[in-house]
Amino acid sequence: MPVKPPRGGGTHVDVPGSPGRSVDVDTSLPGPSGRRGVDSGITLDNPQSRAGATDTDVTHPAPAVVVQTIPVETRLPTPQPALDHYVINARAILPEVNSEGLTVFKKRTYAEVADGEFVLVAVDPETGLHRAKLPGELLPSGPVLLRDTDSGIWRLREDVTSTNRAQVKKYFPEATDQHADDFIDRFDDSDAAEAELKRIQVGFLQLDRDLSVWERKFKHVDHYGVERLQPVWRKLRRLYKWQGEPEERVYHEGRLVGFKIEIDLTIWPIHQYLSTRFSSIVSLTLRGEIPLNPKVFLAQFPNIEILTAASQMRLGPGMGLNRQITYVRPSIGPDIVEQLTKLPRLRELDLQDCNFQPGFSLAGMTELQILKLVNARGMSDLTTVVNEMPDRARLQVLDLHQNAFLRVAPDVTGMYALRVLNLSQTGINQAPVGLGTENGPSRLEVLKLGGNSLSIVPSLKGMTALQELDLSSTVADKFPEGITSEIPGKILNLANNHIASIPESVEIRAGFNLMGNPVSDPASLRRLIHARIKTGTDSWLGEESLDRSAYLWLRNVPPKELSEKLSLWDSFGDSERHVMTGIRKLSGTPEFHVEYPLLQRRVWWFLEVYVKADASEKARLTDILINEPSPGKMLDRLEAEIRAYDSGRQNQPLHHLPKRPKLD
Repeated sequence: MPVKPPRGGGTHVDVPGSPGRSVDVDTSLPGPSGRRGVDSGITLDNPQSRAGATDTDVTHPAPAVVVQTIPVETRLPTPQPALDHYVINARAILPEVNSEGLTVFKKRTYAEVADGEFVLVAVDPETGLHRAKLPGELLPSGPVLLRDTDSGIWRLREDVTSTNRAQVKKYFPEATDQHADDFIDRFDDSDAAEAELKRIQVGFLQLDRDLSVWERKFKHVDHYGVERLQPVWRKLRRLYKWQGEPEERVYHEGRLVGFKIEIDLTIWPIHQYLSTRFSSIVSLTLRGEIPLNPKVFLAQFPNIEILTAASQMRLGPGMGLNRQITYVRPSIGPDIVEQLTKLPRLRELDLQDCNFQPGFSLAGMTELQILKLVNARGMSDLTTVVNEMPDRARLQVLDLHQNAFLRVAPDVTGMYALRVLNLSQTGINQAPVGLGTENGPSRLEVLKLGGNSLSIVPSLKGMTALQELDLSSTVADKFPEGITSEIPGKILNLANNHIASIPESVEIRAGFNLMGNPVSDPASLRRLIHARIKTGTDSWLGEESLDRSAYLWLRNVPPKELSEKLSLWDSFGDSERHVMTGIRKLSGTPEFHVEYPLLQRRVWWFLEVYVKADASEKARLTDILINEPSPGKMLDRLEAEIRAYDSGRQNQPLHHLPKRPKLD
């Protein structure tokens, strides 16, 4: 069916998946027919295929037994050719089949097919259907098998049909058309949808019972806590049935893959677990300490692609300023790391303000594409952790900001897919090794190195895809090399540095931030005026004068005019302080430094008009004075408003836009 576009409010996850294969040696038993025999290895097959079997180390997808009716024949058909590579003849070795037509031998599941033969099978984690499997495969790649209701044997699926709304609403009549469409987006194969709907129907009854027991149990112990948890429990019930809201959706390549949820563990019932698996939840945010057994807790969310752990603010006793505020931080230990490696779809790991125990490693997390380790407390060698992560070439986002102990940036050589690199406020004094080289990230779009005292400002040459560059507060005294009319494409942040002039080769564009620099070159200041007029925003403003008196605007005023202007200034009382505040902001503009006489005339003309204005005009002018963030644009708008209100008003300021300096 056609892929539907993302809906508003969803989270986009760009993470392509691919099934992996194990490298286990094939130790299969020889079969009498010369085909592959019974393998003695271990797979991820569902332990529910056999009675009483359990495997607490692995989270298994629920097996789906889709049954179809076919005419009963006196002789069962022989296996179709597509199964020849998977069929074994080992009835003498295998136990009797169970009620589902399956048998288990040494933790491997086999399905009975025609002529008393068997096929090694496993549940496809994507669809929930059984597929034929080779002994050396970690995930099944063979054809889909369905069980016939009359004969009890398994056979190849022949026809694939699309899921429809009626099929979904047959199980959940309360579902809206949008809920049904969301489910169909994920399960457009009717057989896979049927298997998932049956699993959800059975599992929801257990989930509802578990949550009801929790509510009764803790209502008398912590009534307030239960009230705070009830919205989360209602959301769990909804999401379990794929009935999410638009802002809860998570998309992958334009297709809905599941939903997201946030859980405050500071109010979560300690050591309480749900026996239900939430296959629909692919993005999980945990706030606060994790007092739960991570092995059991994360097993409830087997399809996680995005995992976020962050601190949670907790208010102590008291009122107002006397109330104590603390932060409960997650503790990331070896037990949690071990479980993260068992999440086969984990693409994004975001650990914010966490306490890390010794030995933290990313080994085993081979599918990571987005890594965010922000304010990682207790991390002794974060650089080594990143440098030793597996499959660095897959990484698209690396965010390590606010780790002041980092000192040495990770090596980005070989990170060919990297799009975002954030090393701001990390204490590094050099740009990362590999940045800007042939073996480095050639597709880098965002580079943030702000808040570090860099000995050398990195060059932008070769970073043709760069859209955003942050070199604020890096003690830079010049612009980086490689800036063009297109690089960076959107944002250049050079605020709070030591830059005194702007190279003539650099076009000042929207998105440039030069605030906090001692720009004093007259040509640069005039170009900043033009840039503000062109873009409507200020790329640079100097410090406002501390002089709050009229003398800030009385330089070189003829003595005979002083008395009149001082009287005009003093006529503004406390009720019109906003006028004086707005006017003083003009002292930080480039015009104040290179066009003071013209700016001076404009200021006094405005004050004369404002004093004589009626209440309606004053209200409009006041709104501009208070709400316009750009001082230069504020004065332009004030003058335009005055002319619009009274086009015949005399003594308008005779000023013109400054000429742009010619470039040699």
